Amino acid sequence: MTREDGVKKQLPVVLPPVPDELLSSWVARHAAYYDVSPRAMLRHAIPGAGSLSSADENLTNEQANLLAHIFRREPSEIRPMSFTDVQNSARCLVAASAVQTCQSCATRQTESGAVLPILRSWRLAWRITCPVCGSPLQAMGQGSAVGSANDPAALASWEDALDGERLLDDFAERGVQTWASPIDLLRLLWIRRDPKPIDSDRWIETQKVLDLVVPGFDRLATSTAAKVPRADRPVLPLALRRALLAGVAILERSGPALLSELHRCTIGAYHAQFGEIAARVDAQYRPTT
Repeated sequence: MTREDGVKKQLPVVLPPVPDELLSSWVARHAAYYDVSPRAMLRHAIPGAGSLSSADENLTNEQANLLAHIFRREPSEIRPMSFTDVQNSARCLVAASAVQTCQSCATRQTESGAVLPILRSWRLAWRITCPVCGSPLQAMGQGSAVGSANDPAALASWEDALDGERLLDDFAERGVQTWASPIDLLRLLWIRRDPKPIDSDRWIETQKVLDLVVPGFDRLATSTAAKVPRADRPVLPLALRRALLAGVAILERSGPALLSELHRCTIGAYHAQFGEIAARVDAQYRPTT
């Protein structure tokens, strides 16, 4: 697979990537076609490459060029298949593995080869809809989607959730923001709030600021028995994500004034944490002249 001059030969057969396909998925499909391991396929293009996951997360320009040569594509087609260009502060919302699927896209992929493609958006925890077809995403291994505009049991409106998804997608993928980074707004909503008034019969241990913006969130989280993720990696299950995205949209739409009100509803170390993030947001909103 290497010429005498040391230049790697291009693959004779190249499988076209499906829309939004993850880089490691595309490489793995070629590995299955050529009956080699995915790591061997990756190292054919990138000598000494560590793993497929590292290529997904931190693809260098040189590596993108090498892959583009072997697979007969343009480097500009390779980088968007990875998470390399996701804003650093938004990396906390990239799950370690696929946590959701799009049933519509998955059904259309049955003719893509022995290994079914994995879409990049299936690991993005700021999405509730598929960027390819627009369908509501489904939790991995489950048959029900996150909901729709007509879901009567939802705490937040579908339109607000879609606005939050757009804000986070614009920032994470393109660096576009309004008066505040939506990642900072999300972190503020995920801070613990002051539990007063305390009701021992209705006590919830991890009460969030989000519940003040989207009332009922804490009860929903408790009733679904969902594991509450850490603040440094807030990858929420789809059942709870709609409310979080809506909260981001509502907070962004309300403007800086709401931050002070929410700050007063925190206590102790969480009050200090909220103040630190809010101060950073304010500094960005009111740059010094």
